[in-house]
Amino acid sequence: MRDFQKLGLDLSTLAFVGIFEAQAHGHSEGTLVRMTCYTANYSGQIKAAAEIEEARWLNYADQDKISAVDKLIFDHLKQLNLL
Repeated sequence: MRDFQKLGLDLSTLAFVGIFEAQAHGHSEGTLVRMTCYTANYSGQIKAAAEIEEARWLNYADQDKISAVDKLIFDHLKQLNLL
């Protein structure tokens, strides 16, 4: 089962956004996390499942709630007028 299906979603129009890398939150200096990001239209209700404890929508003003790699992604999405 694909991870997005665990969230209760069916995805369509999948489009590559980019690959982002930054310091991993809560790990020793030099430990990096790399995220490959896509955009997509979806149907279904987003729900937490499996190892995911919580699902919620965040916007650009929520910078204090996200990790370093997420900040890179949010900045990129804002530059593209997607956020």
